[in-house]
Amino acid sequence: MRKGKPNDPERRTRILHATLEVIRAEGAHAASYRRIASQADVPLGSMTYYFPELDGLIVTAFGTLRAELEPQLAAPLRNASTVDAVADALTSATVGATSPSVGEVRLYTELYHYAARSPRAADLIRALQEAALSLLRSHLSEAAARAVDALMWGWWSYRSFHEDVPLDEDMVRRAYRALLDVPTTDTTPEQEAHHA
Repeated sequence: MRKGKPNDPERRTRILHATLEVIRAEGAHAASYRRIASQADVPLGSMTYYFPELDGLIVTAFGTLRAELEPQLAAPLRNASTVDAVADALTSATVGATSPSVGEVRLYTELYHYAARSPRAADLIRALQEAALSLLRSHLSEAAARAVDALMWGWWSYRSFHEDVPLDEDMVRRAYRALLDVPTTDTTPEQEAHHA
């Protein structure tokens, strides 16, 4: 007779959550089958049943971050209808109520480091970047969208290593507003309406 819960519908989810917990606490290099199984309190043998490859498990776990953070970060920007509203949404996503926690930013930092050696993780990063750029392009030119995306990631990274030196919210807003106001030759009718 098999031990445990062979049909446990929550086991896969627990494994994914445990993977992120291990990575957050110890880094992606520490995310072994044995360490994750211990964190998730599941039999070691069940790990390969759900995730035959460790790389696949780690990348899938990182991928869950997108589903968790997307509503928080994207909805305000998607609903913004003026330049000021866009600037406010970007500022909030950087240093305000909708910004990711330091722990979440550090998980993304671990993803970037892991992607240097994992093609699947690199593909995930490109997909995340393209999703962010697609949303930004509805308000910005291509060049400005890429600049805003890079600036936001840079500020998130700064926050994760300088928790005792908070960013100035007004400075962040003015920087975004400056990028929003840069004249471009590839402005869409929708973007022109935002500036009207």
